[in-house]
Amino acid sequence: MIQVAGPPRDVIEPSLLDHMTDLMTHRGPNDRGTYQAPGVGLGVRRLSIVDVEGGHQPFANEDATVWAIQNGELYNHVELRKSLEGDGHVFRSRCDTEVLPHLYERHGDDLAARLRGKFGLAVWDGRRRRAVVARDPLGVKPLYFAHREDVVVFASELKSLLGSGFIEPELDYEAIETYLTLGYIPAPRSPLVGVSKLLPGHALIVDGDGYRVEQYWRYPQPQPEHGRGMDEWSEELLAELDESVRLRLMSDVPLGVMLSGGLDSSLVAALMAQHLSEPVKTFSVGFRDAGEVNELADARLVAERIGAEHHELELSLGEQQVSLADLAWWLDEPVSDLSALGFLALSELAAQHVTVALSGQGADELFGGYLKHQAAALARFAPGPVGRVAGTLGALGPRRLRRTASTLRARTPAERVLAMSGKLDEKLRRDLARGPLAALDGRSALRAIAEKERGVSADPLAETLYLDAQLALPDDMLHYFDRASMAHSLEVRVPFLDYKFVEFAARVPSSLKVRGLTTKYLLKRAARGIVPDEIIDKRKIGFFRDSVDLWIDRQVRGEVDDWLLSPTAKYAEFIDPVEVRKLVERGRAGGPAAVHVILALLLLEVWLSSFLPRAAEARSRAPAAAVA
Repeated sequence: MIQVAGPPRDVIEPSLLDHMTDLMTHRGPNDRGTYQAPGVGLGVRRLSIVDVEGGHQPFANEDATVWAIQNGELYNHVELRKSLEGDGHVFRSRCDTEVLPHLYERHGDDLAARLRGKFGLAVWDGRRRRAVVARDPLGVKPLYFAHREDVVVFASELKSLLGSGFIEPELDYEAIETYLTLGYIPAPRSPLVGVSKLLPGHALIVDGDGYRVEQYWRYPQPQPEHGRGMDEWSEELLAELDESVRLRLMSDVPLGVMLSGGLDSSLVAALMAQHLSEPVKTFSVGFRDAGEVNELADARLVAERIGAEHHELELSLGEQQVSLADLAWWLDEPVSDLSALGFLALSELAAQHVTVALSGQGADELFGGYLKHQAAALARFAPGPVGRVAGTLGALGPRRLRRTASTLRARTPAERVLAMSGKLDEKLRRDLARGPLAALDGRSALRAIAEKERGVSADPLAETLYLDAQLALPDDMLHYFDRASMAHSLEVRVPFLDYKFVEFAARVPSSLKVRGLTTKYLLKRAARGIVPDEIIDKRKIGFFRDSVDLWIDRQVRGEVDDWLLSPTAKYAEFIDPVEVRKLVERGRAGGPAAVHVILALLLLEVWLSSFLPRAAEARSRAPAAAVA
């Protein structure tokens, strides 16, 4: 919490600062640290990974005029430390966070641009009475903030922000409409009015003049390089990825790898094994009633090939491992992605053996791993009027063909992404919406996507990947990925999302990403000889995503009845419960179920009826909000 105006004063009671910090104990069960002075209150929970005994946060510079905290990890901290020591800076630990106050002294507001890692951080400059709050380039770690009266309040999780007592839980209906369309809420919006998510690659500067948001890293627009051979591309990809993996082996505690049985995590595991003298610890989860989408056998194959110490867990889609209320609490805001359930189970398994795990997330968004990316690649061959004619004809076919047809008819990159990923069509939106939601124009999601275009001009696949990486990647996949792992105090690292590797991927031509119907063509080529061919050549299986219909079918008589069809459902203030019941009954009768819309409504209702009351209870237990 930072004061933005007026004479310096104590901005928060120590007990309230402890309360806000401890609402995120799962992010750091090993230690709590706070710092308070007139105009500032900083609190942090620590998960001890580097310098377990000496890494107590917050850290200060030599004369205690600059203080810093961090949720995350800085993989280049040793290099930075050596450079800073050369300037005469003195360190008292080996902890990566300690470089931050000294780096601020050298680079000021621009310190985040010097970091290679994943982080939400804050630096307080007591001499100038100003703060820098920053989020990592790809948004692996979260950061919320809000401006209330004369203070800016920020936290890694929404529940902590609400626990401050400064924030009222007033719904942002444009954000809710966007959620119903996309299944997540793109930053900078959050579900609540006046609460923002700091965008990836951005810093929040707070001082006596107020606050402003500045961008220190921009997601690279497509810059394809042509004229290079496939072998050259493959060698550079492996070299860049190998460096990213090597950097993420920084740890004083046990580490392993999340092994799904797919290409991406298998390649990370294989590269990791080349750098370790002991067997890699691998962790996998599968669903025994998921049929061919159960990848446990594939994960075992990879683990055996690399000589791993393998651990696995087999679940049933018909048995509820985590209550939806608990899921909503961990996720912080509604995210219509059941992959979170599987990832929670996987994180719990891994946390029994290690504190740090590497993962293969992000490769699909860089190299074109989804069906929609095939559709975008197809659009390259049917541009302009020809594509729109083909799209009009395709609209008469089955659902999958209709989605491809909508993609071909799209006139802008934003329209194309909405056609590929939208879950709520205009007719269903009109039927469902009432009250404050009905007053909106139905274009909230399109505006949220268009904000990320930034004048991008490339082929349809490159444009789609560019937008995906700024939308679904941070606000869907990385959102549940961070919350699910942190729920079990597990730090998960993502080598594919090192910003330097992302900049490399922006130079790879689209023709090497999706070739014909082959997705991630270059990545598969580079992995030959490292990952078993059986893994490279098999059909893409989305972790838990391919089981959504089955899960809904198994749970429809339970969770849907209890939450969606309840006479006291909270969503009824802005969504018509009669239309929701019709939607559910059509699904039960074997008609068009709109399963993803039902899922989005279900998880929204759980968040409204469970998360918000629980956060309000935590808020009511909070001590006095501030010192007069």
